Amino acid sequence: MSKIQIPAEYKAFEDKFSALAYGQDDSKVFDDMLTFIIDLFSFDNPWKPHGRYKDPEIRKRFFELFQEIVLLMNKKVRDDGEWYDPFGNLYETQIASHGRRANAGQFFTPENIVDLMVSINSDGRDLTGKGLNFGDPACGSGRFLIAVHAKFPGNYCCGEDIDRTCALMTVCNFILHGVNGEVIWHDSLMPTKDHFYGAWRVRPRPDLLGIPEVSKMEWEDTLCYACLLYTSPSPRDS
Repeated sequence: MSKIQIPAEYKAFEDKFSALAYGQDDSKVFDDMLTFIIDLFSFDNPWKPHGRYKDPEIRKRFFELFQEIVLLMNKKVRDDGEWYDPFGNLYETQIASHGRRANAGQFFTPENIVDLMVSINSDGRDLTGKGLNFGDPACGSGRFLIAVHAKFPGNYCCGEDIDRTCALMTVCNFILHGVNGEVIWHDSLMPTKDHFYGAWRVRPRPDLLGIPEVSKMEWEDTLCYACLLYTSPSPRDS
């Protein structure tokens, strides 16, 4: 199936990505890029590329992809309260086939609908700095959560998705937007350790001028696990 015509704003990224991914599966190279970005902000998420890369300067080439995304963000996000999802847009237009999106139910919510959802959730209140927990059990690329953070910073965001690529995109979006929160890769319809595949904590570091730090989480460390403990009936209730 031919790829969707990408917007001109992605041209510089697409040129570099196509050269790097030549002869390989685009989706695997995309995942390698996401894990590379996470590695840049981590101490315990070592980058282990899975593609067949022969270039000895492979890290430099992946860094150039990240650089193009940062430059694009600088153009798109000018003021407080604004947000942009470069990873989700690239994934939809260039990476995921229609069949993969349909089989996985991956149809990302349009930006204007996301903003409407945030407005409905706030009900006209200013939720900035309230220390609230916002969750999305099928977060996709994390659009709702980064929109919540952009509009109402100072809260905690928890994204969940059964698809690894979606979880990785959300982590990377948290990094770019400075979101304080976590991303859980699991089946949110069956929230147990048996259906838990991984999780990442993203925390802006005030001592490093707000630069985010990403660390791995165990199932017992997640907000989802804590909520299940809190809502589980005690023996005397059963």
